[in-house]
Parts: sequence; C-alpha cells; structure tokens
Amino acid sequence: MSRPLPPGDPAQLGPYRLSARLSETAAGIVFLGVDGQGRRASVAVLNRGAAGDAAARDRFRAAINAAVPGRGGPVAPVPGGPAPVVAAQPEGPAPWVATVYEAERAGAERFLEPVLLGASRGRWGRRRGPGFQPHWLGSGEPALDRPVPPPVEAGPVPVGERPPERSMVRAVLGLAAVLLVLAVLMGVLFACQPEVEEPPPLPPEPTPTVRVPSPGPASPTTPPPVSPPEPSPSLPPTAPPTSPGGGGDDGGGPV
Repeated sequence: MSRPLPPGDPAQLGPYRLSARLSETAAGIVFLGVDGQGRRASVAVLNRGAAGDAAARDRFRAAINAAVPGRGGPVAPVPGGPAPVVAAQPEGPAPWVATVYEAERAGAERFLEPVLLGASRGRWGRRRGPGFQPHWLGSGEPALDRPVPPPVEAGPVPVGERPPERSMVRAVLGLAAVLLVLAVLMGVLFACQPEVEEPPPLPPEPTPTVRVPSPGPASPTTPPPVSPPEPSPSLPPTAPPTSPGGGGDDGGGPV
C-alpha cells in the first residue's frame, strides 16, 4: 500500500520522479516513480546505514547483477516471474535499482532482501545458524540528500511598514555612518589645533667671582698725608703782666 512522500524524501531519483512510498525495510525504501515517458516503475534505494556498509553494498550489487540480462541473470523475463529490471545504479553514494511496476509481481523490493544478513532461511523457512543483525539497523532515511526547499516569496509589504531585516540593516548602516563622520571631525579638529611651543629655557644665574690680586714687585709705601692741626678757638688778648718793681721797658713811661 502506497503512501505520500513524507518530508525529507527525495523528489527525483535518476530519470524517475518519485511520487509515493510503496514499502520500506531495514535495508532501504521502495518508491513509486514515473519516467519522462509516463511509465511507472518500482524504485528501491538503500538507506544511509546500508549504503555506508561496504558488505551490504556488495550484496545489493550482486543481487542486481544476477537479475540483469547478460550479467548472469535470465536472458528473457519469465512470464509470471518477478518484474524485469529497467534501470540500476549500484555505485555511487546512493545505490538504487528500478523495475517495471506491476502490483501483482515482485518489484524492486526483492533486491533489498539479500542486503540483510539474517535474510537467508532454510529450506522450510527456518533460519540457519545464529542470527546476525547489522550495526546500522534503525537508520531509515534514504541515502540521498534532502531536497532543497523552494525559496519563500515574501508578500507585498504594506505602505509605511518595512521588513524587520531591512530596518535592522538600515539602522546599522546609519549608526556606522554617524560614527564615521564623528571620527573624521575629530581628526580634522586635532589636525587644525595649533601646536603649543615650549617656553625658552631660563638664563643661568650669574655666579659672583672674587678676583685675588696677584702678588707684584714691592713699591715704596707713601705715608698718608698729614692734615694740619686745626687752630683752637681764639682767646681775647691779655695784657702782659707787670712786674712789681714798676720796671718796664726801656721806653717806659714817666716816673
């Protein structure tokens, strides 16, 4: 029973456009595909775990070679047998095989059975030997890159409203422009600022010098001039004393 492709499944595999999932196992997934001519096919692709195991890839490749005409398989399709292989890509990161899609016949899902180690059973449907499980069991995603989602077109922006991303970009650019203008203005101001000249150094203070006369030849010392003695204050003239005898000069007066 098919079901629509879940999110994450590839939309194209080789020449086939995938439209639904037919079945899935522990080794891979079977899709319903349509080629360019409208022919439907059953497409089986390994999952990520099986595609990363070299032994699992070898078993998948051997099963495909055994079913392809000319590679050890039947030369012509057997009536009532499994659906014939129409395309295959056993190499590459995502090995796959496609068969004709017929609901009543075994399709590409039969190539996923030998990939599992525990798929071999005995003649009566009993498992022979110990049961082995691959280490990659549980990885159900196909070994294909997820399709890139189409770009979401933004609707028309109402007048007066701006997308938040553009508003943020414009705000950042405006702030950067303001900072750039401020930096240029500061550079111009610093460039136009006059240089301050340093004051001239102060002259050194004069140092007093004492000249010591050098000793020369001996010269006669001149005594200092003697100033005349100052006259004592004049006294009034006094009469000469008269002798008691009354004698006088030769020219004395009358006796």
